Amino acid sequence: MTNTKDPRRAMESTLATSSSATGPVTFSHVFGQQCQLMEAAVQSLHTLNDQISHFIVTKSKALEEDQDPFLPTEKETLKSSMMLMRHLLMDAQAKILSMMEDNKQLALRIDGAVQSASQEMTNLRAELTATNRRLAELSGGGGGPGPGPGAAASASAAADSAAANMENHQHSAQALLREEVSRLQEEVHLLRQMKEMLMKDLEESQGGKSSEVLAATELRVQLAQKGQELARAREALQAMKADRKRLKGEKTDLVSQMQQLYATLESREEQLRDFIRNYEQHRKESEDAVKALAKEKDLLEREKWELRRQAKEATDHATALRSQLDLKDNRMKELEAELAMAKQSLATLTKDVPKRHSLAMPGETVLNGNQEWVVQADLPLTAAIRQSQQTLYHSHPPHPGDRQAVRVSPCHSRQPSVISDASAAEGDRSSTPSDINSPRHRTHSLWRQSRPSSEEPAQPHCTVTRGS
Repeated sequence: MTNTKDPRRAMESTLATSSSATGPVTFSHVFGQQCQLMEAAVQSLHTLNDQISHFIVTKSKALEEDQDPFLPTEKETLKSSMMLMRHLLMDAQAKILSMMEDNKQLALRIDGAVQSASQEMTNLRAELTATNRRLAELSGGGGGPGPGPGAAASASAAADSAAANMENHQHSAQALLREEVSRLQEEVHLLRQMKEMLMKDLEESQGGKSSEVLAATELRVQLAQKGQELARAREALQAMKADRKRLKGEKTDLVSQMQQLYATLESREEQLRDFIRNYEQHRKESEDAVKALAKEKDLLEREKWELRRQAKEATDHATALRSQLDLKDNRMKELEAELAMAKQSLATLTKDVPKRHSLAMPGETVLNGNQEWVVQADLPLTAAIRQSQQTLYHSHPPHPGDRQAVRVSPCHSRQPSVISDASAAEGDRSSTPSDINSPRHRTHSLWRQSRPSSEEPAQPHCTVTRGS
């Protein structure tokens, strides 16, 4: 009885520890608790088998030495029943031990797969956080839209869904394990009841033949129940194998999902690299274009300042030319005024010549009816005209017309008496063969003869002729 109490206490302790666990339970821990319960059941079965063996060996000898209470057929039936029970118990022990080993291996595989999946999920989350940080930096620096944030969101959603699937699988596996543990506990309880009943039957078999027959019938019933329980255990094993296959399939699906997720992440990373490469190239092209525009701007600025300087120089030159032109215009006006006065004086002289042809000066000569006045070559035109007027005025009494002519001469004497070479050249260009005998041509010829020249000898005098 002590041997039967110890496994019961072990099972109760394992159940208490399994029920008191509040943290996350791994598959190895759950299967370990189940294995402890199975070990307790195996221990009880082993104790029962030992008792049956002891009964077969010792009690059979005692019965043979004493009076034979059983018939030979009943004795053989009892022995065969005991041997069958022993074989069934040994078979159950072997199956339970093999199931324990399978459960341990399955738990180790599931834990390894879960740990690898959790490690991969941790790595994926780290990579996703790094990718999100890089995308946030790029979106904060560049400002352009890219395909990176959508890829990161999809990858994080896929990772979260995979983690949720793994947690659901763990919870479902834990629920199945709890159901299996409860079922095994019931089987152990039934085995204990069978053991107690067998012990009672063995104790009562010593009392009489009827009790032995009843015990044999009850034992047959119990053996039938045990066969049913073993069938249920086989069904449970088949269910666990099916669950293991299902878990393997789910693991394969999870691995394929992880591979797809890796492929998606790699494609998104490649797209992100292409986007960064294109962005860098576009930025370099923009910088080159900005540098070229800056060079063109500097060149245009230099050209603008050069054109401004040239325009300023041209403006200054035009202003200087305009001032020179104004001076020339003023000089031309002065020369025109002098020319007009000279014409007026010459006209006055030509009017007074017929009246004074008989009153010639000592220095004048008359040739072919034309009177000539000698004019000093070194005197200017106005001085020669003034001298001729004074000579005419002092030689004979003044005529009223002469008085009037003399009155005009002082106005002429107030004007400048110097005529430039430019006016002389203009007079030469403006004179034509028809104007040779005009008063203007005569005045101009008088002025040229009265001007000293370094190349030609100065002529002694200039004659002014009048018609006969």
